[in-house]
Amino acid sequence: MPSLPCIVYILTDNPKDVPTIHVRPAMSITILQVPLRHRWQDISMMRMMDLQDIVLPLARGQVDYLFCMDVDQIFSSNYGPETLDDLVAQLHSGYYLQSREELPYETNSLSAAFIPPTMGIFYYHAAVFGGSLARLTNLTSSCLNGILKDKKSGVEAIWHDESHLNRYLALEYLPSKVLSPEYCWDNRLWLRYHKLRWAKKSYEKTRV
Repeated sequence: MPSLPCIVYILTDNPKDVPTIHVRPAMSITILQVPLRHRWQDISMMRMMDLQDIVLPLARGQVDYLFCMDVDQIFSSNYGPETLDDLVAQLHSGYYLQSREELPYETNSLSAAFIPPTMGIFYYHAAVFGGSLARLTNLTSSCLNGILKDKKSGVEAIWHDESHLNRYLALEYLPSKVLSPEYCWDNRLWLRYHKLRWAKKSYEKTRV
């Protein structure tokens, strides 16, 4: 957002390990501590709680739009105000050309993230989603309720918070803007020009 004032909220369970980050004028960084969680699945899923309880109350007095982004991504070109809208979803680059039958929606009807076979059009990536604060409040509340319901039932959706996000966007509220894969790209694939790309992942360290 080179032409707009921005606040970057960094969520971490260990604030002292965040290095000094130099940013452009009209941009600032706020470091927010979140609870320590030991499973990577819970780190991913419970960010819906962190957004609802920690980020959104603070952001309401500071910003008009909020995006949630995984930290292991790299901006490779201008990521601008064309991305802003009431509810923004990111097409998953890994499933962009797949048929509906090949999309990894939750198929376990016992999970709150379940999507019936006749529903759903696109598969969205939880690495990027955003929108107005009011719309994100509804999204995070719905996803968190589903996650907590699954935990109580001893069920875990196949792709965790991403499964709950896809259910919300398929069954409850369609996104007002859908970002093409160039806005969150896997370098292993074929697109040459992109705005945001995945960093190389060390799954042996992060998914244990």
